[in-house]
Amino acid sequence: MFKFQVVIILSLILGGCASSSDLKEMSSRNAKAGRYYESIGQPQAAQREYELAAKHQKKSEDDDLFWINILWEIITGN
Repeated sequence: MFKFQVVIILSLILGGCASSSDLKEMSSRNAKAGRYYESIGQPQAAQREYELAAKHQKKSEDDDLFWINILWEIITGN
């Protein structure tokens, strides 16, 4: 039973890390696109990209906290 729990925990953590990493990459791309749009004089498009970057960054941080909370509950047995 313990091995099964370890496998489940590791798969959840690895899945969470992968999606969090993807979201951070998307955030980085949106910020880069925002800087590009600013450089060519399109402030509205830049603002949209910066908002998306902030949204993706926040989501990646929320996902990290979600997995940490799950792991903590499993470890502590609560």
